[in-house]
Amino acid sequence: MSWPPPSARCLLGLLAAWLCVPSASAAPVLDQLALARDVICSFRKSGPVPIPPPLQTTDDDLMVIIEGIGVDQGTANVTSSRTVGPRPARVYASDASNGRVHIVEDVNDSVLVTTVLDCETWKTSGEPRKCMRFAAVIAWHFDRSVHKNPDRTFLALPGNSYAGHCEPWNLE
Repeated sequence: MSWPPPSARCLLGLLAAWLCVPSASAAPVLDQLALARDVICSFRKSGPVPIPPPLQTTDDDLMVIIEGIGVDQGTANVTSSRTVGPRPARVYASDASNGRVHIVEDVNDSVLVTTVLDCETWKTSGEPRKCMRFAAVIAWHFDRSVHKNPDRTFLALPGNSYAGHCEPWNLE
């Protein structure tokens, strides 16, 4: 007699398939950002060298507000705590299955790229589900090919970006 019995093997196979399939309500990151429309992000300097405990602070190093995501296809406006006024940016959804979203702001001969990685916290009450906190990183570099292939540029970056999160401006 083999274990598990044939009837249980069928049920186990269905259970495994159900557990491995992503939830239908788990919308891609771009859809969740468009639902939020405006997000406020805070970032702390990360990078390859850890900051010793006496020098660590609890304050964020950079604040970014991204407005109008999903209003005009592929565009948004970015306001940073290091600049005056909003600036236009391009929004690129990742080709990869992980669903990253890159918001690219041209700054003279360089680019400032905010990459929203995924949803960290979901609002569980009500339908549809809504992301309440996105994991994100921001990097300033000179690789303008980011407009052609943002994923390749993102993966080639060294670990000296700022890490943080973004939250919808309007939590309702």
